[in-house]
Amino acid sequence: MIVDPTLKDPQAVRAALISLYETELDLEPGDLVAIDIAAAMLARAAQLDAVVKREGQMIPGGNRAGMFVLHPGIAQAQTNRASAAGHLGKIRGEGEGPKRGHNARDAVGARWGNRV
Repeated sequence: MIVDPTLKDPQAVRAALISLYETELDLEPGDLVAIDIAAAMLARAAQLDAVVKREGQMIPGGNRAGMFVLHPGIAQAQTNRASAAGHLGKIRGEGEGPKRGHNARDAVGARWGNRV
């Protein structure tokens, strides 16, 4: 299952992430907290993407009249995705030993590798 990057509802993102990770790991309470934090960030990034799509990548706002600047929502969405990937990368699942967390890191890389 792949998480839809256009989901704007944090609860829908959370459900998709939990479904994704539970196929490989037994999630611990700390893992669920990381998913909750990441879900809110990813939902906000999708909301910002929609704003940028509606308003355009370049908007008026320079220090001179008529000057266009890059929409600040672009950088904020990238920052949210990078932060979310950091939280998702910490998911390790239940268990001990060197293999613990290996599948979670692979899942994060596969899903968000080219987006952060």
